[in-house]
Amino acid sequence: MTSTYGTRRTAGKPPADARLPAGARSAMWAAGVALLSLAADAAGKAWALSALRDGHRITAAGGLVRLQLVINHGAAFGLAAGYEPVLAAAGLVGAILLGFWAGRASGSAERFGAALAAGGAAGNVLDRLVRPPAVLHGGVVDWLHVSFYGPTFNLADVWLRGGLLIAAGAWLRHHRSRPDARPDPADGSSP
Repeated sequence: MTSTYGTRRTAGKPPADARLPAGARSAMWAAGVALLSLAADAAGKAWALSALRDGHRITAAGGLVRLQLVINHGAAFGLAAGYEPVLAAAGLVGAILLGFWAGRASGSAERFGAALAAGGAAGNVLDRLVRPPAVLHGGVVDWLHVSFYGPTFNLADVWLRGGLLIAAGAWLRHHRSRPDARPDPADGSSP
């Protein structure tokens, strides 16, 4: 077979990704987003553990941003400190549910947001599983602080909150734009 440019094309197999069902491609894309967000979080935490140890701080943007190492054994704002196994289990359940949401999302923005949030949740669960002092008792490595927001946080927190906002916004937009299938009985036009 000859293309429009005169080069010969073979009528062989389509590319490997073209043979996958759309659902499988979407799931693989969502898994890739989650893994990339998890990797970025892990890299940020590794950098913070080496560059910000022994109380070293970095201030930028005129004091708006401060990089400092904090090991958080609680949830947001340090709540539930001392209950790391419960927080790890809740985080794992949350990451799994967000992964399912990403796999069943109705659009690419919703899928992206849910996958990003799943990667963020997994990043904090991973800390609780592998960081000292023990499995299921590890502290989450936080290292970002902005002057207008009280607690110190990490990239996993950004991915989790930002991803939830994106996914929820896309879900709402999708469900608000769908026409209602049921007629309104108040207008008298029902059969």
